[in-house]
Amino acid sequence: MSFRKPKQPSVSPPAVRAATVLQDLLTEFALVLLPRGMTPKRFAALARSAFVQAASDMSRLRNGRVNHSRVAAQTGLTRADVKRLLKYNAFGPPSRGQSALERVMDGWRADREFVNHAGNPRQLPISGVKGSFERLVRKYGGDIPHRAVLDELRRIGGVIEVGGNVRLRESPGLRRRHDFAFLSPVVPVIADSLGIVSRNKHSNAVQSIKRVSLPVETEVDLAIVRERCTSSAQSLLEGLADSLRAQVTMRHGRRRPAFSFTITILLAETRDKRTQRNRSPSGVRLRGKDSA
Repeated sequence: MSFRKPKQPSVSPPAVRAATVLQDLLTEFALVLLPRGMTPKRFAALARSAFVQAASDMSRLRNGRVNHSRVAAQTGLTRADVKRLLKYNAFGPPSRGQSALERVMDGWRADREFVNHAGNPRQLPISGVKGSFERLVRKYGGDIPHRAVLDELRRIGGVIEVGGNVRLRESPGLRRRHDFAFLSPVVPVIADSLGIVSRNKHSNAVQSIKRVSLPVETEVDLAIVRERCTSSAQSLLEGLADSLRAQVTMRHGRRRPAFSFTITILLAETRDKRTQRNRSPSGVRLRGKDSA
């Protein structure tokens, strides 16, 4: 008797396109978050908590209480998970979901085998059976080779090499890890953009979002375009504020207005990656393609 293997459910082309767009967006986030120490496990925990929080805001009863069953149905989580995330959330210390690099550095700072009598990280030989960097990585880095961890610490300026030894260094790159305050200015921009494209049809979203890319040939031209666009944007916003303040009836008092209209101007510079790779270390300017 033969059994037929059940067919895998086919994925429709619109679903594939939607997943591709979402993955492109998440990849851009990953390019920013990964150098700051964010890991997939930590990001997943934050995302799970954020989805539960969003679903709870959409599922409040008239008395203000959250309908846990409805949140569970929307998110695919159990009611126990929903209650736990609403009570404790995932926005705790970054120790959960640590990367191998951070586990190694924490072990270097705390493990008696790798600290001196004063409790400070010792200078370690790169290779060796005991008390070495190789031993440290084997103990805290999982299955990652110690050379790979050393290369990453070199890249972020986290170690100083003295002969065949390495010493942990508190570099600016290490101090910036898990510091995501730099994202605060763009959170309103992202929220407004997502609101526009999610609440409006595609044609209306296109009308609401304007974008122009200006090709630039040299660094000098880039500086000129940057200055011109910055001053023009500032003048535009100040002019609109001055002119509309006199024409629009404004509410008095401290009550929030029923409606608001927000204008955001984002000035971005991008550099062709080929130009960065081919840039001469002697300072010779190479022709590239920039946009602002």
